[in-house]
Order: sequence, then structure tokens, then C-alpha cells
Amino acid sequence: MRCRLTKFIKTIGHSTGMRNAVFFFRADCRHFTGEKPCLPHKQEGVVCRDCPRYDPIHERILIIKLDAAGDVLRSTSILPAFKKNNPGLSIWWVTENSSKPLLDKNPHIDVLLGVDAALSGLLGSTSFSRSYNFDMGRKAAAILAMANSPVKRGFGLSSEGAVTPLDTSAEEWFEMGIFDTVKRANQRTYQDHLFQLGGLTYTGEEPQLILTEKEKRWAQGFYEKKKLSKFKKIVGLNIGSGGRWPMKRWRLDGFVRLARELKKKHPHDGILLYGGPEERELMPELVKKLKGLVLPTGTENTLRQFASLVNLADVMVTGDTLALHVSIALRKQTVAYFGPTSDAEIDLYGRGEKVIPRSPCQCYYQNQCTQKVSCMDNLKEEDMLAAVERQLKLA
Repeated sequence: MRCRLTKFIKTIGHSTGMRNAVFFFRADCRHFTGEKPCLPHKQEGVVCRDCPRYDPIHERILIIKLDAAGDVLRSTSILPAFKKNNPGLSIWWVTENSSKPLLDKNPHIDVLLGVDAALSGLLGSTSFSRSYNFDMGRKAAAILAMANSPVKRGFGLSSEGAVTPLDTSAEEWFEMGIFDTVKRANQRTYQDHLFQLGGLTYTGEEPQLILTEKEKRWAQGFYEKKKLSKFKKIVGLNIGSGGRWPMKRWRLDGFVRLARELKKKHPHDGILLYGGPEERELMPELVKKLKGLVLPTGTENTLRQFASLVNLADVMVTGDTLALHVSIALRKQTVAYFGPTSDAEIDLYGRGEKVIPRSPCQCYYQNQCTQKVSCMDNLKEEDMLAAVERQLKLA
């Protein structure tokens, strides 16, 4: 993609008559959209002809990662690797509108797109040197088919309308997606597989979630209102599991016993409860059972508000759900518990530990448990408590 200085001539009015004026614009600049004045112009008044902020784009790539929200967030780990040693690279990312807030403010994403009626025309008329679909879903594969790109990697559609791997780098992840036995046997992290899909080597790059100063002040308001400064440290208990895999949630009495033991052994530490809309009935029940030992953070927060509140915790206790990936991206000490999902895929980056049931799950990646005693029933409070205490020392 070549740098260019484009000009057009327009007849404009003048006090002495009509004259022709020449306007210059750089369509290849990272700041230029053609929709409105660019940010450097708004902030500094500079214009294209001699702009010191001119940042030419030499290559443009497309990433498609629609869902789930936690997977979208942890996929941001690949962005620094794509941009490393390539200052002229522009990254466009397509995701579900519901997940866009998690990618907002990410400095590595130049254009963030949701799924709407204009997407087909936009992707078809914009040139990309490479396009990557990291989702094994028909919608995502169909979006990849729209892209004006000579190189497409990840997952596409077959002539039968089924999702299919486009090259050998996608075959292993594809097999994990269609065969539970292969997924259970996997010992590589999600990021390791992701980087393979992207033609890169994973070396510990971390996901990013960028909170604004306004969002931090909003969370600080909650901190002050609830008088959290009286606590030495704060432990967050996330009771949510997401809607797709309800069996990932630990049992209610487990949270109750863990919270009571924590307050008994660490009376000067505070406990915050986290959850989402699915927990709007469960959270008040848990608060009532614990009789003032915990403070709820609410269940109707936006994604950005939820992340800002997670940022208040020193140690986050959570299952394999969005809160886990938010905690990791915010560099929190994390105690992650697992049952019917893969613990091997999670990279805690040396800031936490995993708690596994004492007996393995027999209903791997199923919506309902078929056993009389589930693996989550075998997730013991004493194991969780010991892990939290170790992480409190490190926080």
C-alpha cells in the first residue's frame, strides 16, 4: 500500500469573485477516515499537506473474533506481536457489538467494527493484505468470505456451508472444536493455539484491557462510598458462570463457607461479590446468607463498569468465565477454579493458581451434569481457601 498525497480542486466563493482552491489530504494516513476531521486536526489544527503527525499505513490486516466475550478479550494478546517491528501496520477487528466495549481504547486496534448491515460493503471495498478468522462459527466464516483479501487464514466455509480449517495451522484447533476427546487431551494454552493460527510464535504476550481515567474515577467513587479503605486487602468473589456453560459455577454453599472462613482468618480484609445479569437473583441470596460479611458490586453493570470494579480487587476468585479474562488482563492475582472446562488453555502469566476438583469431570463441556456427584461438588473449600491465602501474600 503506497503512501500518497491526494488533492482535489473545488471552486469556492471569495470577496473578489470565484476562485479555485486546492485541498490536499492523505488517504493513507492512520488518522484519516474521510468521515470527519481527524484527531490531530481537531487537537492541534494541523492540515494534511505539512502535518507532523502523518503516520502512513503500509499494510492493513483484518481480524475476525466475534465471541465469546472472554475469548475476544484474551485474543488481544496477539495484537502486539502483529505490530512488533511493523510500524506501518493497520489492524481492523470485527466483533459482536456486545463485545466491542472490551476492545475499546486498545491502542493496537486502528478500526473496530461491529456486525451490522454496512459490514459487507465495507469489507468488500477495503483492501487487506491478510485476513484472519479466529472463530469456529458460520457467521464469522461468512464474514471472512466478504473480505477483500488475497490471503485468508483460520476458518472459512466449505461448499456445503460447514466451517472448515483453511490451512494446516488451523487443523489442531478445529479438531479440538469438534471432538471433546481431543480438547480434553490438549495441554497447550489458548494463546499458543491463537498465535499458531496467526502464523506467529507465542512468547508470553499478554491480553490488554485499557481502563480510562474516567472509568477509574468511577470505580474510586464506589470504593469511597463503600468505605473500602478500611480494609488491608480486597478479595473478589465472582459468582457468575455465563449463560452457555452453567455447570462452570461453583455451588452456592461453597462460596458461603469460603467467605466465612476468609473473614474469620482475615478480618481486616474485605470481600466483594461480582456477577452479571444471570446472577440478579443469586447475588441478593448470597448477601443475605453472609449477613454483612460481603459487599455486592451489582449485577447490572456495563462491561466497562464491571472491569473497573474488578480493578479494585487485590485477589480475584473466579471460574472459567469473562471475569477470569478481565482479571488476567488487569494483571490481578487470580485464583481460577475449573470443572467441566479446560484448565490447560488458561495462561495466568505467573500471577495466580488454578484449583481443580479432586475427582476429574465426567461431563466435559456439557450443559448439564449427568453424574450423581458433580465435579464442582468435589471442589473443596479448603483448597480454595489455601489458594486465596497464598495469593493474598503475593498481592
